[in-house]
Amino acid sequence: MPRHLRIPLAAALLPLVLTACGASASDNGSTSEGRDPDTLVVAAIPSENSTSLAQQYAPIVKLLKAETGKKVQMQKATSYAAVIEAQRAHKADVALYGPLSYVVAKGSGVGVKLAGALVAAKGETPGYQSYGITRGSNKDIKSLADFKGHKVCFVDPTSTSGYLYPQSGLLKAGVKPGDYTKVMAGGHDASALSVASGDCDAGFAFDTMVDSDLIKQGKLKKGQLKTVWKSTEIPGSPAAVSTDLTASLQKKIVDAFETKANADYMESKGYCSGDGCKIDDNWGFVAVKDSDYDSVRAVCDATKDAQCKDGS
Repeated sequence: MPRHLRIPLAAALLPLVLTACGASASDNGSTSEGRDPDTLVVAAIPSENSTSLAQQYAPIVKLLKAETGKKVQMQKATSYAAVIEAQRAHKADVALYGPLSYVVAKGSGVGVKLAGALVAAKGETPGYQSYGITRGSNKDIKSLADFKGHKVCFVDPTSTSGYLYPQSGLLKAGVKPGDYTKVMAGGHDASALSVASGDCDAGFAFDTMVDSDLIKQGKLKKGQLKTVWKSTEIPGSPAAVSTDLTASLQKKIVDAFETKANADYMESKGYCSGDGCKIDDNWGFVAVKDSDYDSVRAVCDATKDAQCKDGS
């Protein structure tokens, strides 16, 4: 199961789109100790499999309402860049990031504090991998070095496992950006399916999209794709709270994510039942620290990729 939110990433520089109605975070009350809004705004990007953002995060909304005594409003963003800008502009109090977008937000001066990261199952540590893939029948591509001269599908420039880590892997394999034809598929599912259909000769997607998700959905058959490369472990997708909120409110939110935003606790409280308690097939959130994301910063330093600096 995935250790992160399975989200289609729109272009990094798309304008901010927060579609839910109601007062923004910046319209709510504040004190000398920080903002204390009546309504907490949580910014996120819908999952590929989600019929509704409200439905996907309904247990989390119920949990935050109970723990903070606030109204909670989910707001849909078009891209990770939009989530970053929402938190920078005080239009979002809590944000659900990918590993790279969290690093970009933090590095560009957005006031954020980690509130936990997703794990697939209880007892696991947050993390997942990027896969380099080709068709199962392709005998010409056996490693990343063989991507040279081919049409290669990526997910999106702001995707950690669908672009940043693949760029690092290709460079280590001696394959430079001009050595192949780059295609941005827009989603992990789209990237994998484009490789399977032959629209791309090779490509990248996160681990469980290839190993199980598309197979369970009946969109791929076992053996239709083969994995020729696996990245190092990527830290899990985090939630982050705005540091301009009052210290007591920040603590309530962080505590809720670190200790209660999981399937076991939320089901025990009647917020949900069965698979409806999972967050995009994940068990829930666990505590993480900023240094856990140093590996992402190291990949940024190695690739010098422009997306590592976007969001300012």
